[in-house]
Amino acid sequence: MKKGAKLLIGLAVILLILGFVIPVTVNPSNDTRIILDHTKEVYSTPACFDQAELTNNLEETTLGFAKEMNYVAESDCTETDLVGEREPFLISIFK
Repeated sequence: MKKGAKLLIGLAVILLILGFVIPVTVNPSNDTRIILDHTKEVYSTPACFDQAELTNNLEETTLGFAKEMNYVAESDCTETDLVGEREPFLISIFK
């Protein structure tokens, strides 16, 4: 095997290892499913919907749209559900 090929393989292995070691914070995308309450001008995640105190003026949309409308999280449950997660760099690329 040529010296250049060994160098490239070694570099690729090092980059692969670093990709699994270096953590990054992955925040929910703007396409994350959200439930809006237009009366209270709040949003809730589906996981928190049952315990949320919402009216019947609801719409299912995205987190990006809720932010555009300047709506706020309905509860601590929703805020916790939307906290960014720390993951290895290579895993975050595939999400």
